[in-house]
Amino acid sequence: MIRLGVAALAVAALLSPSLLSADELVAPATRDVSPPGITPSAPADGGPLIRVPVPPPPPPPPRWRRFFLPATSDAATFLAGQLTIRIAGVSALPADATCTLSSGATWPCGQTALYSFRRFLHGRAVECYMAPPTDGQVTVTAPCRIGPIDLASWLLTAGWAKPASGDTSADAAAAYAAACAGIGIWRGTPPPSDCPPTAPDTGG
Repeated sequence: MIRLGVAALAVAALLSPSLLSADELVAPATRDVSPPGITPSAPADGGPLIRVPVPPPPPPPPRWRRFFLPATSDAATFLAGQLTIRIAGVSALPADATCTLSSGATWPCGQTALYSFRRFLHGRAVECYMAPPTDGQVTVTAPCRIGPIDLASWLLTAGWAKPASGDTSADAAAAYAAACAGIGIWRGTPPPSDCPPTAPDTGG
């Protein structure tokens, strides 16, 4: 037993760091080899570990979302559950709005626009390009369509809405043509002064 103890002490003395040369000393690893998403076992500088919060996932991207039989409150607004969807690019008259004819008489243009829009929808599903609403969001503005028909373009061409602020040249041109033709909400009003002249009616 004494011989074994002496041998162990001799081996320990040979392996002592004080007896090893500089070339034989191995420095601790400083490169982080932890897999992605795994907290390293210890920071490289020897400091305390800090738990980094996981970033939230990115919000879902917008896409065409379908709504079946949405209610309509005016000629450019849908009601889908608790969400109000306004058609982008147009500004509709309130449902109780009235318009004045050149004769001075008034007519319920807002209600007529709403009824005309409902007749056009005819119970068909509406698709709107939007991201899912966030918590607490009650109103969203988005492009909407029925099949290949853009609803903003249809409303402007039919004269049942006005272009919204920041409208495109195509929207302005559609509204201008409707005003010149005196259709929709422009019925019975003098056309813009710069409208192209209409061809005379020759009676066929």
